[in-house]
Formats: sequence, C-alpha cells, structure tokens
Amino acid sequence: MPDFLRKFIGLLLIVAAVGVASCQALMVSCSSGATAVSSSLLR
Repeated sequence: MPDFLRKFIGLLLIVAAVGVASCQALMVSCSSGATAVSSSLLR
C-alpha cells in the first residue's frame, strides 16, 4: 500500500471517529431533543 494512501486512510478514520464522538456528545448534551432527532433521522 502506498504511503500517501495509508496516511489518507488514517486521517479519514480520525476525522470519522471525531465526527461520531462529537455527534454522540451532542446527542447526550441535548438528550431532551435526542428522541426527536433520532425519530427524524429514521424517517
């Protein structure tokens, strides 16, 4: 595997992990509206 490709995939995984973590933190911080958000996402 080329070096730049490995760096790119690593960066992508870090960005994805940070995005998921911040999204979960957002859901927890406004847990009162989390049910409304999740129901709107499931539609």
